[in-house]
Amino acid sequence: MLIGEALALPYYLLLCRSITHAQHMSTLLERSGISAPYYRAPSGLTDRGCSYAVRVGTNHYQTAVQILKAGGLPPMRAFYSAGDGAHREVTI
Repeated sequence: MLIGEALALPYYLLLCRSITHAQHMSTLLERSGISAPYYRAPSGLTDRGCSYAVRVGTNHYQTAVQILKAGGLPPMRAFYSAGDGAHREVTI
């Protein structure tokens, strides 16, 4: 999907319980060779006031979840976005 002149690629958001959890998840994935920036979760994805999310590309989702579970850092929830700003919850 094109947004302006840029191509918006699909991705997954892995929700975390805190910024510290998000930082640890991001670091673990980055050390495993998976780009995984973290930032505040979009409003509406959680009923908790302040949640963070780690973003991973669609080609790394399954591997990222396996790495995080093995590392003792499973995400709380996961959402898929086709790049259009809408998010759909998926099973972890």
